[in-house]
Amino acid sequence: MHPKSLIIFDFDGTIADTLRVALKIINELGDEFGFRKLNQGELIELKGKSLPELMKLSGLPWRQLPVFVKRARARFKAYLKQVPPIQGMPEILSTLHQRGYRMGIVTSNTEEGVLTFLQENKLQLFEFVYAPDSLFGKASVIKRIVKKYKLAQTDVIMIGDEVRDLEAANKAGVEAIAVTWGFNSEKLLISNKQAHIVHLPQDLLQLFPPRG
Repeated sequence: MHPKSLIIFDFDGTIADTLRVALKIINELGDEFGFRKLNQGELIELKGKSLPELMKLSGLPWRQLPVFVKRARARFKAYLKQVPPIQGMPEILSTLHQRGYRMGIVTSNTEEGVLTFLQENKLQLFEFVYAPDSLFGKASVIKRIVKKYKLAQTDVIMIGDEVRDLEAANKAGVEAIAVTWGFNSEKLLISNKQAHIVHLPQDLLQLFPPRG
């Protein structure tokens, strides 16, 4: 792996343990969008499904996806004070910051909600938080970040827990790390052969040694 100077993190499932809240929101929105209510076990099974597969299972038309995402983001903002960080991530993020890595967040959540979470958990270690309106807007945001900070694509890496994070990194021409503790299963993440797979937050420290 080429040495990096900027690490871009996804938020939900990568830094914040939002799986239970996601289940709660899906069930709250179920009546409005015609979803069947899910239990925790069923949600775990869905981790192995791609977004097109999830759309087919839910019966949600693609045209309704932007409305669903907007409603879900609004509810997430209200719940984020109750969401804990992924176990071990605060210490890892602090260590990476101390090692001299610049860090930022690109998220499908809301900027306001993420900033509240970071403040609540004393994790104000990030240079920026960007929240594109579109569920598929991360690639263009990453490209803008590379340009804004006058970096080479090889200086930047994206860390996320979903296939769409990895696809966004690929489209933006930057390397990607897939973490297995989030929303997508390891089997699904491995299908993106260009990403490094990481199983524990502590493993990130081996990939990002102190900067000289």
